[in-house]
Amino acid sequence: MQLNKNSDISSISQKTGFAIFEFPEEDFAQILTSAHHFHPNEKGIYAKDDIDSIAKITHDKQTENLTLVLEDAEKMNEAAANTFLKTLEEPSEYVHFVFLVRNTSKILPTIKSRAHIYYLSPEAKTSTAPQIDPEIMKLAKQYIACTPKELGPFCDKIAKDKKNGRTNAIKIVDAAIQILYKSYFITGKSNYLNKLDSLLGAAEALNASGNIRLQLASGIL
Repeated sequence: MQLNKNSDISSISQKTGFAIFEFPEEDFAQILTSAHHFHPNEKGIYAKDDIDSIAKITHDKQTENLTLVLEDAEKMNEAAANTFLKTLEEPSEYVHFVFLVRNTSKILPTIKSRAHIYYLSPEAKTSTAPQIDPEIMKLAKQYIACTPKELGPFCDKIAKDKKNGRTNAIKIVDAAIQILYKSYFITGKSNYLNKLDSLLGAAEALNASGNIRLQLASGIL
C-alpha cells in the first residue's frame, strides 16, 4: 500500500495490530519517537531470545495503546520469526507492532502475509536515486529487460562467478525489485508489479542458498 508521508505512520500504526514500513534511506530513530524501539542484537540479528524479551512486554494487560517498533526487522532469523508469529496469534487490541525495514524482500513470506505493508509514495520515494552500485544497477536493468533468449546467458554469466556470484545475484534481484517498485509509483502501471512476486521469491531462495542460475531465471520469467 502507498504511504503519502512519514507523518501518516502514527495514525496507521494505531489502526492495525501489525504493519511493515519500507524506508530504504530513512533514519528509523526519527520515526514514531514516542514508541518503544528495538534493534538487532550485538550479532546484528534478532534471535529467538530477543523476540521472547519483546513479547514479554505484551503479556501485561494493556488498557492503553502500546506501540513496539522493531528497526531493521528484516534481520530477524527464522527461529525469531517463528516466535514472533506465535506472539501474533494472541493479539491485543491495544498492542501494535511496527516493522521498519530497508527491503521487504528479506522478510519471510509467513510474516509478510500477516501484515499491512506500506511503501513511500512517488513524491517521497522518487526525489532521490536508489543507493545502488552503478554496475549492479546496470546489470539489474539488463536483467529486467532480458528476453527469454537472453535470460539464459545472463544467468549463466552471473552464476559462473564462483567468488561473487551469489552476492551479485542477490544484489541484482534486490535492485530489480527497487526499480520495479519505483517505476510503478511513478507511472501507476500495474504491469510493473506483475514480476514482483517471483522476484521476491527469488530473493528469498538466493538468501537461503538456492541455485543461483535457477533462481535468477525464475525471478524474471
